[in-house]
Amino acid sequence: MDYTIEDQQMSANTLYENLSLYPIIKEPSRYPKAKTQNEKITPHSMIIANLENLVPNLTIGYQMNMEANQLIEWVNASKNYVEKINKDFQERCERRVKKIIRIEEHKERAKQLDMNKLDRLPEDIIRYIHEFLLPETRIVLLRARYPHLTENIMKLKLAQLKQFSANIQMKIYNPMMRYIDKSDRRRCLPVGYYARFSVTKKQNFLDNIEKFMGTCERAVAHSESDHRYFQRKTLRILRALIYVAKRKNVLDKPYAPELEPPVPIKKPRKPRAKKSN
Repeated sequence: MDYTIEDQQMSANTLYENLSLYPIIKEPSRYPKAKTQNEKITPHSMIIANLENLVPNLTIGYQMNMEANQLIEWVNASKNYVEKINKDFQERCERRVKKIIRIEEHKERAKQLDMNKLDRLPEDIIRYIHEFLLPETRIVLLRARYPHLTENIMKLKLAQLKQFSANIQMKIYNPMMRYIDKSDRRRCLPVGYYARFSVTKKQNFLDNIEKFMGTCERAVAHSESDHRYFQRKTLRILRALIYVAKRKNVLDKPYAPELEPPVPIKKPRKPRAKKSN
């Protein structure tokens, strides 16, 4: 019995349900036997152990008085299920390859974007362009537009940096840490990560903010949503730095329309119909 078209159209769950009609081991092997005393349990050892459980046990089959054709069907049912799992896995990996290609193409297009040409566009158009870009692309563009941002920020007075640091801690860091403590995103950050925001010198502020931004930007992305979440935090910090530098008149390029949200376009009101006497 080959891997038929009908089998290919079935889901892996359906194929497993068909396989479970045979006398297979129903309980998964969570703790496979180690071959040596010091061998650790790994995903590989668990996969191998559970695959071995799916190999038809002919001794049990003959004890149950199964005919030869039934045993062959059992073997094929196991093969079809594992082949379907492998096919689904290969397709997911292929989608990842295509995604890598799209991401690299996107990065290349972002590098070729001429910021000087973008600056000549109307402010509303610049805002809308930034709204459609990925957070990591916006980070690259903002850093390219404001290459001297660090030097600009260091022109602020120490008291201003202290206040700014407290705002970053209260509005970005604290809510983020409260959220990730209740979710599984804590695993994305280094073990025992804790950011400091005390400022006694200007260099303290710079070191603290760069460490916080770097931790968010390099957070281990266990999923696409994890990646987007921490990239948005990085973008928010960077936008806050540019905004404060602009408000305090220390930004070498005060023109920053991309920091403002797009202005909604209001539709003109329809003229009221005059009432006839």
